[in-house]
Amino acid sequence: MSERARILVVDDEIGPRESLRMILKPIYEIATADSGETALRTLPAFNPDLVFMDIKMPKMDGIELLQRIKAVDPTIEAVMITAYASLDTVKNALTHGAFEYLIKEMRALSNKTRTLEEEARREQAEQSLRVTQLSILREISRGILGQLDLAELTAGIAVQLKESLGYDEAEVFLGEIVPEAMQSEGAIVSPIRDEGSIVGYLVAANKTGRPIDPRERELLEMLADSLAVAIRNSRLYGEVAETKRSLEQMVRSAGDAIISIDRRGSITGWNPAAERIFGWSAREAVGRSLRGMFPDQYEQAARHALTGMRPASSFDLSAKRADGKTLTLAVTLSGVPGREGRVEGLLAIVRDMTSQRELETQMHQSEKLTALGQVAGGIAHDFNNLLQAILGYSQLMSKNLQNVDVVRRGLSVIETAAVGGAETVRRIQKFARLRPDEPFVSVELNQVVHDSVAITRPRWEERVAKGGVPLRLDLRLTPLPTVMGRPSELNEVITNLILNAIDAMPQGGTLGIYTRPEGDEHVILTVADTGVGMPEHVRKRIFDPFFTTKGEVGTGLGLSVSYSIIQRHGGEMRAESQPGRGTTFTIVLPVGTAEKSPEPADSEVLGTRRGRILLVDNELPVMTVLGEMLAEVGHHVLPVGSGAEAVRVFVPGGFDLVMTNLGMTGLTGWDVAERVRASDPHVSVIFITGWGLQAEDRERCRKLGVLNVLFKPVRPNELHQAVQEALAASTRTPGSAS
Repeated sequence: MSERARILVVDDEIGPRESLRMILKPIYEIATADSGETALRTLPAFNPDLVFMDIKMPKMDGIELLQRIKAVDPTIEAVMITAYASLDTVKNALTHGAFEYLIKEMRALSNKTRTLEEEARREQAEQSLRVTQLSILREISRGILGQLDLAELTAGIAVQLKESLGYDEAEVFLGEIVPEAMQSEGAIVSPIRDEGSIVGYLVAANKTGRPIDPRERELLEMLADSLAVAIRNSRLYGEVAETKRSLEQMVRSAGDAIISIDRRGSITGWNPAAERIFGWSAREAVGRSLRGMFPDQYEQAARHALTGMRPASSFDLSAKRADGKTLTLAVTLSGVPGREGRVEGLLAIVRDMTSQRELETQMHQSEKLTALGQVAGGIAHDFNNLLQAILGYSQLMSKNLQNVDVVRRGLSVIETAAVGGAETVRRIQKFARLRPDEPFVSVELNQVVHDSVAITRPRWEERVAKGGVPLRLDLRLTPLPTVMGRPSELNEVITNLILNAIDAMPQGGTLGIYTRPEGDEHVILTVADTGVGMPEHVRKRIFDPFFTTKGEVGTGLGLSVSYSIIQRHGGEMRAESQPGRGTTFTIVLPVGTAEKSPEPADSEVLGTRRGRILLVDNELPVMTVLGEMLAEVGHHVLPVGSGAEAVRVFVPGGFDLVMTNLGMTGLTGWDVAERVRASDPHVSVIFITGWGLQAEDRERCRKLGVLNVLFKPVRPNELHQAVQEALAASTRTPGSAS
């Protein structure tokens, strides 16, 4: 195939058509057509690079042919040729995509006079000049549409008008008023209009040389139209650029981390706040996968955002800094739509909540201690009653050892009193979070209500007994499906609401606690009082941190903490109140059931293991009773009364299990565990405590490999189960020598 350019010549007159063919044939591949219809049929096979076409043809004129050719293949260039040029035809042709416009040479007619020939030549010259000017203006218009800097745009127009068209003065003025200095005689002033409003003026003038033809005004007005579009584009670009700079500055100065992520999960943007929070520079972070930094909550939220299921999600999570420090983060993750509306990536706004959560934990503990202080007098009253029963029956039994009925009844009362005291301690420790945080489990909400009533009952009974204030409890609990949650946290919420209700009824009243199911998906808990109530402006702020109606005796944290707990449980909490008509708190919680854990396959074997146990406790009565309970079921027990003695007698491989009290003078249970585990990594360790554990203690237990923590008083079945689990988890056979 020839590599020469292909040209199609279209003219209904054979003379001009053949003349062009002969001129172009030595250099180009040439095809000809005598009509627009023939030219269109020739296009597919010949596939021209350029088409010369007469503008005046029968049936299909050159303008229509030009439109059809551009519709078939916009890359084909076209040159219009005719002997009859006018400004309108030139504008029409160029508007529809013609590359150039040429005038045919006028034929010398023998029957025309020389005067007519000269006139024709003069007219042709004028037409050629007009076409040349129009071509120049077209090139200027093409150039300015791509110029986005307004100052360079206006300056460039003036230079091109002076150089290309020979004007002495040319200027673009922005604004509605043209300077008087440019309104000289003979100057052409063309308004620049955009959507009906004047945005400036294009002014051209000649002080010397050729006068400006008034017909050039039309040409300059055409340029002014293009200039209006260019000015609009430039201003829009400037607005976009300014907006982009402002947004970039906002991202750089934001206090929260702003992270952009592509659809694959790779980081594409990382602002200075992200560098500060996570400890990675932008260079280190960009290109990394966010999946490696955030846990599973991110994965689910990212899937929802990318698929459009949930355009934005907010959640809390824990992550690691570059230096290994644990962070508590509040994350808002949203999808970023592309030009076609499809989600092209993600935007994560991350707030470091670590310090705030630590402060909230401290304030939370302060609020719990305040609540415990409120019930302390009643708890002391209950314990005195329990101690009275224990002391009284122990003395009766000692005097009536032969009376089996008295001894049996006394033992029963003592056991009941001890169990009641242990249950009160359990409630207090759970309320104060001195027992390990439970995971979200299936919770019987009615049982939590009973526990909360039990722990607060001494408070309102004391109010009744001491102040003679009539307080009545209206407890109506409907059978409920279980909810997913932490019993201790829900107990804390209900306890706080009960104490607030009692405080709100200084003259007495009725405390109502009601539960009911709502459909199949939610349960409702209502705590209502008939107390003083609240005005609307107070009710709106009761969940705000540090807002209190109790003056100096209140911290303003109880309801704020309760509200956050209910939110963590996926529920909602609201209050209704009117002055003098009491207050009603309503809690809505979602129904949920935990997955059942599989039963141990070897349950019978689990209960028959015997081991060698080193028992450590500085309280002789506790050590004695625990030792007898262990020996009774067949274990070999060595009891010692101090941590130092335990470390001295411990022999690697000589024991299967070490059970030690935590709070001892000298070497504590922590010290004993660290030393025996360092000496024998295979020995199992169980802690026993009457104090409870703080949050940091639980992490320390995990690092030490402590299998279980038993809280005093320990019941025999609880002790037996913990020992069997420890022996089953041991890497050595119980009772074997090392």
